[in-house]
Amino acid sequence: MNLLDYIESYEETSTTTLRLKGVTSEFQAYRVPLESLKYNVKNDRIATFITQYMDETGEFPGELEEVNAILEKFIVNSDPDALKKTKNNIHAIGQTEIAVVMSDGIIIDGNRRFTALRQIYRETGKVEFGYLRAVILPRSQYNDKDIKRLELNLQHARESKVDYNPIERLVGIYRDLIQEGHPFSVEEYASETLISQSTIKEEMGIAKLLVEYLKYINQPEKFHIARSQRVDGPLREVFKILKSKKIDKEDVIDTREFLFANIISLDGDITRKIRALKPVMEQKEMRDRIIEETEDFLDDINDNLTDESVVDEVSKTGMININVDVLDKFNNLTEQYVDANKLSTAKNQPIEILKKSLERVEKVDKEAVERFDEELKMEFTSYLTKINKELEGLKELVNAE
Repeated sequence: MNLLDYIESYEETSTTTLRLKGVTSEFQAYRVPLESLKYNVKNDRIATFITQYMDETGEFPGELEEVNAILEKFIVNSDPDALKKTKNNIHAIGQTEIAVVMSDGIIIDGNRRFTALRQIYRETGKVEFGYLRAVILPRSQYNDKDIKRLELNLQHARESKVDYNPIERLVGIYRDLIQEGHPFSVEEYASETLISQSTIKEEMGIAKLLVEYLKYINQPEKFHIARSQRVDGPLREVFKILKSKKIDKEDVIDTREFLFANIISLDGDITRKIRALKPVMEQKEMRDRIIEETEDFLDDINDNLTDESVVDEVSKTGMININVDVLDKFNNLTEQYVDANKLSTAKNQPIEILKKSLERVEKVDKEAVERFDEELKMEFTSYLTKINKELEGLKELVNAE
């Protein structure tokens, strides 16, 4: 279907300004029936959902409305709060921002508005919500790169717009600037998005790390897994460590593998914990020691990640289950190095040591202590006696009572 064949039947609405092929011009917009339109499967905002769907099913159905129904769910899930806000605004005052569609019905800019209108129209049946106000561009006059330029300009160059999931944004960078056959140079991308070349190059570095991380967990280019694991923050900290001038070039690969292993083994605030490793990894002696001492654990983790059942489970669930004993030993060793670095540089080293000791004592399982046999009780009491003796000595140093 060519929308331009029916343009005389569409009601004209306000005009808008677009930059196409390097020229800024004013374009007429029309009220286009929703049933004539379709989502753009190449939209960066839903890139990870697309990879997940293709990984699970292999291909999209042939019917337009079936595809639209699937992609509508992706748009909703990509940012439910933003969709709710858009939907409320359109319901209250109508569509205020003009969309852009190609003559074949594919939406270049306006997927969220299209989604909101689809839902409102289904819910209310009111005819005024059955149309999308949009500019219609002739598909034959613009190649894929022209369209992508426009998409970048609309999504990045206008005020406020960049509200993508961080992983989706990195996937867009990867496809536009890194992947084989990528359409843009850094200079072109900077021109269309008004983002500095230095920032773009940094984002490219993080996007490359994202691809390497997915290879490491044996899920190459399955970007939906990175989205579900929320690894954007940790990967940015890994990037900062690897680009440090204190990391020797020959150590980069081993350091990267060690940090990737930490991403999948740590829990809680992983970003903060990776950040805490930076001063450790920047000291060559400590870096060499920790990589050497964790080598066996890293091998065990690699063996686990290549196990067929684990690969299949990660692909289906996004969850990585490593042997608990291996993870505990690996994490404890890593934590020891982080603590040692903090203590070696802290002016209040004695306080930090006591603080850490208290934290460890508080973790003692009291119920397990109650179940000790006589031999274990004697050993436990022996350590308590030694600890008390050391504490009494420290009290004397500060004249504490």
